[in-house]
This record gives sequence, structure tokens and C-alpha cells, in this order.
Amino acid sequence: MQARADACVRIYDAFLLPALSVPTHEHGLTRFTISGQMVPTSHIQTAAIPVNLTGLPTLAMRFVSGSECLPVGVRRTANWHAEFTILHLATLLESISPVRDQHSAI
Repeated sequence: MQARADACVRIYDAFLLPALSVPTHEHGLTRFTISGQMVPTSHIQTAAIPVNLTGLPTLAMRFVSGSECLPVGVRRTANWHAEFTILHLATLLESISPVRDQHSAI
């Protein structure tokens, strides 16, 4: 897995992945109902787990709102010591995001 991730970041400056596809949930949950079908929690994390195991720098952010106004996130991952690349890409994505001006009250 590490070798594949290393190969990807040697070819590309960064890559985009979906963030988790469900809203925040309680700890210990092992299954979700998605479109009327029960799926294991590991199923919805298939994009996140491999990247998490590599230790590559990653940043997730809300990009749009889906149906029911739930946030839809995107994750950016880059090469080792390339945090600037991730932050620059996040700035570019935020500039075109339709939810860029929606902030929680502090």
C-alpha cells in the first residue's frame, strides 16, 4: 500500500478523494443504512483508510452541500513535506465552493 501511494505522489502533485460519505455518527457503530441497504462501516471508509495508513499529509474540507443540506467533503493528499501544496489546493477549491461563505457561529 505504501509503495502504491508513493508511486502516485511521485507522478501527481496531489490527488483528491472523497471524504467520509456519512454525517458524524456515534462511536462503536458497525453498520449504516444507505439507500435502504445495510453496509458495514468499513465499506464507507474505503477511500480514507488506505491514505490514513500511509501517513501522507491530507486535509479534508466541506466543498458543497448535498441533498438534505448535508455537507459533502473532499480530501486532498500530497507528497511528504508538501503541506503547502495541500493548503494551496484547498484555497483554490474554497474560492469556487458554493458554501465558502457559510460558517458556524462561534
